[in-house]
Amino acid sequence: MAFAPWGWVLVVGRTIAGITSANMAVGTAYVTDITPEAERAKRFGLMGAMMGIGFIVGPILGGVLGTWWLRSPFVAAAILNGLNLLVALLVLPESRLGTGGKLSWKALNPLAPLVWLWEFKPLLPLVVVNVVFGLIAAVPGTIWVLYTADRFGWDADAIGVSISLFGVCMAASQALLTGFFSKHLGDLWTIFLGVAFDALAYLLMGLADQGWMGFAVTPLFALGGIAPPALQSLCTSKVGPDKQGELAGVLTSLGSLASVAGPVLCTALYFSTRSVWPGAVWAVGAGLYLLAAPLLLTVRSPRAVPA
Repeated sequence: MAFAPWGWVLVVGRTIAGITSANMAVGTAYVTDITPEAERAKRFGLMGAMMGIGFIVGPILGGVLGTWWLRSPFVAAAILNGLNLLVALLVLPESRLGTGGKLSWKALNPLAPLVWLWEFKPLLPLVVVNVVFGLIAAVPGTIWVLYTADRFGWDADAIGVSISLFGVCMAASQALLTGFFSKHLGDLWTIFLGVAFDALAYLLMGLADQGWMGFAVTPLFALGGIAPPALQSLCTSKVGPDKQGELAGVLTSLGSLASVAGPVLCTALYFSTRSVWPGAVWAVGAGLYLLAAPLLLTVRSPRAVPA
């Protein structure tokens, strides 16, 4: 991508980047392998916090480097990926030694995990909730800039500050609070607590009509961030150690589909309701949690491991 001479080469590079982003599913499975079940929500929260910090620092670094040389952000990304490769090769121990697993062509069937998931009914409600969470998360990710500019009259500086504040608060919440609530309330009730905070934040954001209100709801959004790591932890508790990779792959794939459909739906909804009530898209996001709650109520505490 850094040295692409034509636009189609840039697209090919971006496609390869998309394919290799599956390493996030492997990373999630790795963390699951090396973490006791009771500590998984905390570890997933830390992962989410580190990614949040990356989303804050990355654009700043890319902007600075891009000002110096347009292609340099891609070079920097390649170097960082190379460092990750070295750490994986030289530092990380294999988490699945001694399992006796062998790679087969059958295992590479992309539909096999979906078939396995469909046959394992206890996990289906949690997977659907994960997709709903992805659709809801698309609301701020898609229309934050448009909404805050339209509703509050924010300029680029105010929007940038708000996004940075959002990222910092979210990272702090996931790193410091997810493990605490999971330990004292359990994963399921931590999810409910996060859903309550997030739904309240969405409703207040939809009703907000002054700029300071947009900043005031940021802590509520951050507290809502404890739900996804707890959900991920709850999902891992439902399958055996030999299925964690398949589970992570399914969750990542379906989450990616939600991240594709979500922005399209959010944008269409926002522009169709902006003249009537600009905050309608936020209210719809809060309402989607009503779909998740009944599914979460079907979840039982005892661990269910598929045969």
